[in-house]
Amino acid sequence: MTLVVEPAKGASRPGEATTLAKASVSSLAATLVDGVVYQVVLFGLPGRYGIAAFGGALLGAVTNFTINRVWAFPPTAKSLRMQAAQYAVASGATYVGLQLCLMLLIEVIHINERIAWLPAKVVAWLLVSYPMHRFVVFGKRGDRKP
Repeated sequence: MTLVVEPAKGASRPGEATTLAKASVSSLAATLVDGVVYQVVLFGLPGRYGIAAFGGALLGAVTNFTINRVWAFPPTAKSLRMQAAQYAVASGATYVGLQLCLMLLIEVIHINERIAWLPAKVVAWLLVSYPMHRFVVFGKRGDRKP
C-alpha cells in the first residue's frame, strides 16, 4: 500500500490580496511609463499630444502586460497571442468603463473634470480592468507553453 500525499488544493496559489497588490504595482508601473513617454515625446515633438498619448499608452500597455504575465498573475497554459488578444479586449472594456465613470462623475454628480479623473480611473480599474485580467486574460492556471 502506497500513501500519496498531495498538497492542499490551492496551496501554491497566492492569496487574492497578494495578487491584487502585485497587479496594482504592475498598473502603477505602466502608468509611470505612460506618463514619462508622454512627456518625453512632447519634449521632442511639441504640440503633438496625440502622438505622445498613443506612444505612452502603447508602451504602458506593453509594460503592464509583461509584468502581469511574468509576475503578477499565476502562470497559464494560454499562448502569448491569445493573452495579447484578450488583453486588448480588456483594455477596450476598461476604456469604456473609465468613460462611463467620468460621464457619471462630471455630467451627473458635477465633479470637476480634473478631480474626477483619479476616482474614475480607480473605479474602472477595480470593476473592469483587474477582474478582466485576473479571471480572463490571466485566468486559467497550468503550465505555460514555451
